[in-house]
Amino acid sequence: MPRDRVASPAVVGRRSPFFPRALLLFGLLAALGCAPGGERAGLASSPEAGFEPAPTRGYILISIDTLRADRVGAYGYARDTTPFLDRLAARGTLFERAIAQFPSTLPSHLSILTGLYPREHGVVPPVHVLAPEIPTVPELFRAAGFRTAGFTEGGYMKGYFGFARGFEVWRDDDTTAETDVERTFAAGLEFLRGVGKEERFLLFLHTYAVHDPYDPPARFRELYWRGPPPEGAFPPTGPELAAVNERGLAPSPEVVAYLSALYDGSVRYVDAQVESLFAELERTGLLAESTVILFSDHGEEFLEHGKLAHTQTYHELLHIPLLLLHPAQKAPLRLGALVEGIDLAPTLLDLADLSGPPMSGRSLVPLLRQPDTPGRTSAFAEGESRAGGVSRVRYRAGDGELLQLVRSRPEADRDGAWITRRLVFDTSGESLAFDAVSFAGERELAVAVDGRNLPALLLGGAWRRVTLDLGGRGPHRVTLEAADCRSPAELGLGDDPRCLSFKIGGFTPERFELFDVAADPLGQRDLSRRRQEATRALRAELRAIVHTPRAAGAPGELTAEHVKALRALGYLR
Repeated sequence: MPRDRVASPAVVGRRSPFFPRALLLFGLLAALGCAPGGERAGLASSPEAGFEPAPTRGYILISIDTLRADRVGAYGYARDTTPFLDRLAARGTLFERAIAQFPSTLPSHLSILTGLYPREHGVVPPVHVLAPEIPTVPELFRAAGFRTAGFTEGGYMKGYFGFARGFEVWRDDDTTAETDVERTFAAGLEFLRGVGKEERFLLFLHTYAVHDPYDPPARFRELYWRGPPPEGAFPPTGPELAAVNERGLAPSPEVVAYLSALYDGSVRYVDAQVESLFAELERTGLLAESTVILFSDHGEEFLEHGKLAHTQTYHELLHIPLLLLHPAQKAPLRLGALVEGIDLAPTLLDLADLSGPPMSGRSLVPLLRQPDTPGRTSAFAEGESRAGGVSRVRYRAGDGELLQLVRSRPEADRDGAWITRRLVFDTSGESLAFDAVSFAGERELAVAVDGRNLPALLLGGAWRRVTLDLGGRGPHRVTLEAADCRSPAELGLGDDPRCLSFKIGGFTPERFELFDVAADPLGQRDLSRRRQEATRALRAELRAIVHTPRAAGAPGELTAEHVKALRALGYLR
């Protein structure tokens, strides 16, 4: 098969059935400076000549976990969240269309450091570690004689998963506060002080300071939110955000604005820390001898598509900032070519003139030399979480567009899929038959087909066969929605915290959404019905993508301490 390959919080506000959440949030998002209106509103790619990126003495990687591109001023954000990163972009290379491969820290970072798609490196489940047969960038650099060090803030960046391999020095103490970024950057600088003047080095720095719980120092928080939290607000910790998703709740626009403002405060705080880091690199002369790459692993969502945190695969979760600074660069570049996170590994090897194994990523060095070099026309991403379901994504660039097809389905077990409150899926044919059962008592489901209301379904505690008359051949979009839900945990039926309404079986419900994120970066206008030919073509491309594991990820077991840290970040329940 062909594939892409190259060498329980207090929450106010509940929507009524079938109410379009996008209308509720449009005004809020506009007020926050991220309303739809163009992926690069007011921005233009650079037509200038590139530069020759000769090998440098040092390579510094800075990963700002959970930083979405459209919250950076250089990408068009109206709020002044990143004054220093914007200055870096004005003197370096900014990649306007960088796409992450997975909206989660562990698989995304391993894709970045191996140049492989998640299913190729095999570390998608939370208890798997990278197979020893798959080399990482730090291993390849150390084998070439580089001094190597990595400083992270734990969680899913523990060396246990394979991140420590190849690092002479590795530190992954779990994060305790957003200010841990100061400790992380200070440790990196301390390592650099011990590197000999003739020694080459690779330094990797990773911080969760933008990740929940969005708790920046007060002076940064107050730049975007003054006064008390709004009614119904809750602490934006990982467990609280996960509870909102698992219970299908809808925080009010005021609460979402509050959470978004705290996030922006965290971004501004990290921007200040990056500025301090660069000041020291410049003072010591290391900046003039180093290539610096700053990036993120995924973005964050604020109810643009009904959820918080990072559980889905819409553009706000996959579009990441990517900046490169090189001593030989004399003029700034803005590159509009489509690139992927997996491209960083071969790019680093190319920059350092090192060899490595075949990778699915492509070196970006040709784009630095010749900005008009044809780049990718497509990109791939995927996601998997209990709150966000299972999804696969195909991007296609061309003719001034950047199309994104999102295929999603709920997570299923042996006999079907439990639904929190609402299920939307696509189907064809004149009718649809499936099995359904209510959770914990009788429950009525509102039913709509293509926006047309059908008689409600009454479900009980026993499976029943349901047949829907779809009103002619499709494609059709079907919506099933319950007014309430209950969790097994609150009913004493186990420790599952999800709020469940009903379960469906007998078929796999899939939803296909198509967006032109060049014109509609927040994905508020689904084009899948209007542009059926493009939808069919991208669906066919998704079906054709098969990523074969390069080696089997080894099963592992998390310690109690590690489970506690991951729960604090909202990754485990």
